[in-house]
Amino acid sequence: MTNLRKVLSIATVGVMMLGVVACGAKKPANEAANSANAATEEAANAANAANKAAEEAKTEEAEANKAANEANKAANEADKAEEAAAEANAAAEEAKTEAK
Repeated sequence: MTNLRKVLSIATVGVMMLGVVACGAKKPANEAANSANAATEEAANAANAANKAAEEAKTEEAEANKAANEANKAANEADKAEEAAAEANAAAEEAKTEAK
């Protein structure tokens, strides 16, 4: 009976030690989980910043395209004005020739 009590006593101490070890193991696991969560949050913030930068780049590209289109329209109008001036000069030369 005394041997049984000793065995039970040793078993009880062993179980208690396992509980202490298990509780001690939780702390590093929690710290690792917290670190992983912080890293995930930082990655999400970096992704959001990258998305914002990409959106700004798209906006700037759209503005540049709009300016280029307006410049092309102005160049086309200038070409038309040059053609009209050339026609006017030709008509003036023809009028001079007919006036002689």
